[in-house]
Amino acid sequence: MSESSRPVLRRLRPWLVGWAAFQATVAAVGWTLAWRRNLGDASSTSIRRTLTHGGLELQPTNPRLERIRMDLAMAGAEIDLTGLPRPAHGIDLTARVMMAGVGVKVPADWRVWWRFRGVGGIGSDGAVERTHDPHAADLRVHADVLFGGIGVQAVDPQSG
Repeated sequence: MSESSRPVLRRLRPWLVGWAAFQATVAAVGWTLAWRRNLGDASSTSIRRTLTHGGLELQPTNPRLERIRMDLAMAGAEIDLTGLPRPAHGIDLTARVMMAGVGVKVPADWRVWWRFRGVGGIGSDGAVERTHDPHAADLRVHADVLFGGIGVQAVDPQSG
C-alpha cells in the first residue's frame, strides 16, 4: 500500500464502518420483525411476510386464499398464484415496498385490479387482463411503494 493512499483510506474508514453498521442494524430489525409478524404458510388462507435484505418465493396452495400481506425493505419477492383456481371473491395482495421489488404471476384468465401510491412503478405484461372494478377482480393489488416496483405477469398454468 502506498503512502498516498493511506490518508484516503483513513478518511473513508468511518463512512464504510457506518454503512456496514447501518446495513447490519436494518437486517437485525428486519429479522426481529419477521420473527414476530410473519404469519401463515403456503396452505393458509391468509399469509403475511416481513422481509429486509434478501429474497422470498411464495407459492400458495390453498384454493380458499383470501389475503397476502408483504412488507419489504431492500428485498425482493416472487409470488406465484398460477397453481390456484379462480377465487370466488378475489385475493387481496397488500404490498408495502421500500427499495424493493415484487413479481406476481397469475393465471392467464385472471382479472387484475391495482391501486398504487408512491415513488416507483407498477406494471404488467400485455397478457394481463386489467379491470377497473375491484369487485370484479380475481387479484386486487394495494401497493404503497418508495423507490421500488411491482410487476404482474400472466402465465398459462400448463406451460409453467
